[in-house]
Amino acid sequence: MIHVEQHGPVLAIRMSRSFLGRPFWWTAAYWVDGILIDAGPSTTAPELLRALNRVHVDQIVITHGHEDHVGGLAQLHARYPQATIYAGPRTLPLIEEPAKIKMQNYRRILWGYPRTFRDLVSLDKVNNQIKSPNFCLRVVETPGHSPDHITFFEPTQRWLFCGDAFISGRDDSWAPEYDMFGVISSLRTLASLHPERIFPGDGQVSRTPLPELHEKIGQLLRLAREVARLDAAGQTVPEMVAHLFSRESTMNFWTWGHFSAIHLVEACRSYNAIFAPLDDAAHPPAASSETDETTNSSDSSTNWSTDWGDMMR
Repeated sequence: MIHVEQHGPVLAIRMSRSFLGRPFWWTAAYWVDGILIDAGPSTTAPELLRALNRVHVDQIVITHGHEDHVGGLAQLHARYPQATIYAGPRTLPLIEEPAKIKMQNYRRILWGYPRTFRDLVSLDKVNNQIKSPNFCLRVVETPGHSPDHITFFEPTQRWLFCGDAFISGRDDSWAPEYDMFGVISSLRTLASLHPERIFPGDGQVSRTPLPELHEKIGQLLRLAREVARLDAAGQTVPEMVAHLFSRESTMNFWTWGHFSAIHLVEACRSYNAIFAPLDDAAHPPAASSETDETTNSSDSSTNWSTDWGDMMR
């Protein structure tokens, strides 16, 4: 299944496997001025190629080495052999040896297994920027979702092509490899760029990115503080999950436990071990201006970013 939207000069291409005509989990690629940002999974590569029929592809850039962002590279290279393909130095080994991605079975079913691909250029070789006739994409390090994750920033238009560094909505389950410190730090980095538009990895393009970034930061900080409070009260992780989320999300079922509220709580505990000593958990310090902004944001969103129903939108 594929869905294409035009956002000015940017073509947003959303892709998903479908069951009984319904999408399972959206991922996205973006085209602008001959540059393709991310390659989608191998399972939807034929549809991606059809969506690109009327445009030229001169360069392909990758945000990170997960199979839903790199799986289509081999097919794209066959169609556009002249296009130069760039990735960050930490991402290159994952593309050259897909076994290093360590995919769970549900990921193989949803997105397929990427083919080994080696015809790549490190972004270090081009001073971490990709130029087209009208735009320049600059690399911004945004680890957390994965250690190799990068974002591409167009400074004149203030566009962010951020892969999975930011996904809108509230999180209720994480994969065990996600790093809370990295995620929050990367979100703060993205906010500091004062973007005008964000093009994220799920294809839900944001026209009001700055308040959404601050809201996401605030949500994660509030969750970490609540976990610290419950930890100090002696609650176990399963008890915290029941208190904070009532139950595991459907993502836990569909991913065979890979996405879990337990993993999110554990990520908060790891973050708190560094930044929120338990002695201070019950009496947190006065909020900074940034924290005031995020904490005062509405907390009523029901757009759970890792909920199965949200992925099917």
